[in-house]
Amino acid sequence: MTFMKFYSVLSLLALAVFSTHGQTAAVIPQPIADARDIRAKTFDKVWSTVNERHYDPSFGGVDWKKVRDLYEPKAMSAGSDRNFHNVLRDMLGELKLSHFGILPPTAEIVAAQTGRGFVGLSVKMIDGDPVIDRIDIDSPGEKAGLRPGFTILRIGGKTWGELTQPLKVSLEARKVSDRMQKVYLERTLESIMNGKPETALDLVVFNAKNQTEKFLVNRAAFSGEMSEALGNFPPQEVVFESKMLPDNIGYIRFNMWVIPQMPKLRKAVRKFSDARAIVIDLRGNPGGVGGMAPGLAGLVSDKKASLGTMKMRSGAMDFIVYPQENPFKGKIVILTDHGSGSTSEVFASGMQEIQRATVIGTTSAGAVLPSVFEKLPTGAIFQYAISDYRSPKNILLEGRGVIPDIEAKQTRIALLAGQDAPLDAAVRFILK
Repeated sequence: MTFMKFYSVLSLLALAVFSTHGQTAAVIPQPIADARDIRAKTFDKVWSTVNERHYDPSFGGVDWKKVRDLYEPKAMSAGSDRNFHNVLRDMLGELKLSHFGILPPTAEIVAAQTGRGFVGLSVKMIDGDPVIDRIDIDSPGEKAGLRPGFTILRIGGKTWGELTQPLKVSLEARKVSDRMQKVYLERTLESIMNGKPETALDLVVFNAKNQTEKFLVNRAAFSGEMSEALGNFPPQEVVFESKMLPDNIGYIRFNMWVIPQMPKLRKAVRKFSDARAIVIDLRGNPGGVGGMAPGLAGLVSDKKASLGTMKMRSGAMDFIVYPQENPFKGKIVILTDHGSGSTSEVFASGMQEIQRATVIGTTSAGAVLPSVFEKLPTGAIFQYAISDYRSPKNILLEGRGVIPDIEAKQTRIALLAGQDAPLDAAVRFILK
């Protein structure tokens, strides 16, 4: 495998396109002949690709031929492409692995990304409730008076539980882990709140006094930076933050491992060359381009090393770290939580096990299978894993996740006080 092919392998949770589909109706009109032919080719493409390219020829104990017998009739009787793709998702769910999924056509994803509204807040599930954990400066949410630590109760007149009930049913049926369920819920609620531009968000929360309070937020049109498409991998929002904390500690946070982040990361690390430590915040970062992990590691490592290994059905490839000129030599702390997935887990586990970084926070997603994206005859995008991933100590992280060296949970109390519990724990560790 060439370097460019390795670089384009994606280790990403497709968080922006979660499906909350319900059950297919019992009586469904038959699709027209042309559609049936396209769907037949699509079904065969998905099943055959898994059959031929799944990194584990035993499919983890799943009888893949039996799975075809079960799902092909359901797929071919689907009354719409939407229902058909839902059947494919259910079929892939039998593998009980991350990074196998069916995404909408790229054009639909691009339209959803560029035509959406913007509120400027993110949500974390804390003690079973969705809590605002971050609000962008000068965003509609901040201007409306929302603050970190507020607990979301109702959106548009409906409770958050009502809005996510179809999703919960789907996740329970697929036996998705508790950590991943939190991620699905967070991204779904954020998507609902962002809504359409130039519309009002009706939001009811528990405020800092634990009193019910209603807010009307005027959604703005999204105008942030987007990455370019990488093959069949659609454009993604690019969020990057770097700053110097008190006590000469550098801080870097970015939302996804996409190409435009690399020069930003390089510039930030160089800027912090005289800092006593750098905190790399990967909380909520679902992954992205796999080759970027050793690239960032090379900026903060002075020895050649491996961040782990991709093991395919035939052959393997290491995530090799090549030290860059004048690498940063101070302490490195990596923050993780249940939303840290894929490439974020490769970086965190690799740096932890080569003893170049200390991981602080909570256990990561446990969804760390390098994958690729292919276009299907229906126009939808098929994501599938091509290998497993094992850490430098040969630990299989799929389902397990990266276990932090120091556990530090985010709390609503800290957020209401204007604090960040895991980041505060990182600072205490650096200063001790």
